[in-house]
Amino acid sequence: MTPFSAEDLPLLAEVDLVLTDVDDTLTQRGRLSARTLDALWRLSLDGVRVVPVTGGCAGWCDHLVRAWPVAAVIGESGAFRFRIRPDGALEQRYARPLDEMRADQRRLLDIAQQALRRVPAARLANDQHYRLADVAVDHAQDIAPLPADQVRALIDVFQAAGAHARASSIHVNAWFGDHDKASMARQVLEQDFGIDAADRATRVLFIGDAPNDETLFGQTELSFGVANIRPHLAAMAHKPRWVCQAAYGDGFVEMADCLLAARAGAHSLPGRNVARSMSEASSC
Repeated sequence: MTPFSAEDLPLLAEVDLVLTDVDDTLTQRGRLSARTLDALWRLSLDGVRVVPVTGGCAGWCDHLVRAWPVAAVIGESGAFRFRIRPDGALEQRYARPLDEMRADQRRLLDIAQQALRRVPAARLANDQHYRLADVAVDHAQDIAPLPADQVRALIDVFQAAGAHARASSIHVNAWFGDHDKASMARQVLEQDFGIDAADRATRVLFIGDAPNDETLFGQTELSFGVANIRPHLAAMAHKPRWVCQAAYGDGFVEMADCLLAARAGAHSLPGRNVARSMSEASSC
């Protein structure tokens, strides 16, 4: 990894699609700031399509795709893609038949009870009722943050039962099946936006904040982490290419400003000099 600098701006000049995590990448403690919403609008108005890729529930994703200036939403760790058709109707795509995933979700809920017996301080996420395919266990959203060993214990219970499980900044998400954020992102890029593997290296950017974003960091040449990813970097096999100076939604704004400057053909970074601070990932 190398520091982001003004010399790197041309690398972003052809980017016309941004994949972004949501919790603690666009938001901070669940809130979306006016500055971050403005950055989403500025990207959209400049022709950059934004696709949130989240572990968030189907109910939340239904809201995002209808209310935010986004081109599509990938939810529940890659279980589905929602987008709005030109006629205004919601179009849904699932990683596999929904009835199969719903049946697997019932199995996951039984496993979740085992996990909660092992880690009594955890609890099912409050949005579980609005999920179509996966199970989410709260470790830092509506409860006091759990220590890392307890989060690891939750993951271990699901994995011992043959499920996938990954920790976001707020939840442990668990699911059955071969899908994940990266596999559904590839499908969406190719089938919805006509961006193949060859184009992806120059036209697609990803930004995230947590270890459950590793698969997307690993397959996206142009990638940023918001500053709150720094405590996780040493343990990650796939790291972002650059790390922002700012954390949470302000980091997303920082990335958006650089991307828009690159698309405009600017020769210097906007605002404050972020080149030095974006070098943090290179030392991890």
